[in-house]
Amino acid sequence: MSSAQGEFPFNAELTGIDAILAETAHSIDELYRAAAKPGEDPPWIGLLTRIAKSTHMAPFNLMLADMQRPGARYVAFRETWAKAGREVNPAAIPVIVLWPFCPVRCAYDLSDTTGPTEDDDALDRLFGEALEMKSDASGNLARRALKEDNIETVFAPFGSNQAGDARATGAVVAKKGVTQKPMWVVRVASHLNDGARLTTLIHELAHIYLGHQGGSGKKWPDYRPKRLDAREFEAEAVSFIVGSRFGLKTSSAEYLRDYLKDDTLEHISASAIARAAGRIEQHAR
Repeated sequence: MSSAQGEFPFNAELTGIDAILAETAHSIDELYRAAAKPGEDPPWIGLLTRIAKSTHMAPFNLMLADMQRPGARYVAFRETWAKAGREVNPAAIPVIVLWPFCPVRCAYDLSDTTGPTEDDDALDRLFGEALEMKSDASGNLARRALKEDNIETVFAPFGSNQAGDARATGAVVAKKGVTQKPMWVVRVASHLNDGARLTTLIHELAHIYLGHQGGSGKKWPDYRPKRLDAREFEAEAVSFIVGSRFGLKTSSAEYLRDYLKDDTLEHISASAIARAAGRIEQHAR
């Protein structure tokens, strides 16, 4: 793969945390590309579905868990397993995930636990309870995006065939880190109902948080796949994950599968999708 194809290539000119982030993203994406086999469902589809259905853990952590235990359906913290009446085996090898204000935290796969007879429906309910979203979800998400990331949202009159778009404004950050105008603008059709307005906002914000409109320092990198189908798949995947985790009616995994062309997956970044989904989810809560 080359940088022209839109992945996060290792760049010897990067230093410090930027180099670490780029190399990590590159390694993650290469792992999933290597796991793809001709004639089979690509590993992305199963990964995205598991992230969308497991709300007890952040999207990026679920991806890290999948890397360590490929295809694991249930990975959770010790106290979560306790709620299911299961205990972690003393010799269990943990799944390492990230945790705020701590380097890492230990999680465990279902096979690392003992307890009552497995009940998939009960575990699905425990791990997949829809996240709570504040009232005026679209407005709240828009306000957080502006405050935290300098992204302005405008609800504008569009024709019936267009729901929204996203673009960079060309604003330059001043020395003190302040701009005179937003660095990105998202426009959402004002004629949409509340649900469609929210899902459109999530989709358009995804394009920005994926890096399709340029990077924002250490918040997200500049990452611009040249192929339109790759960019749209990534944004739709983020929308599918975030919407599903909040209990919204979204496009299905089957839709994402049908959206792909034969070689689209060669141009997609799983790490970018998981990171963008996590940021939007954090702003929406």
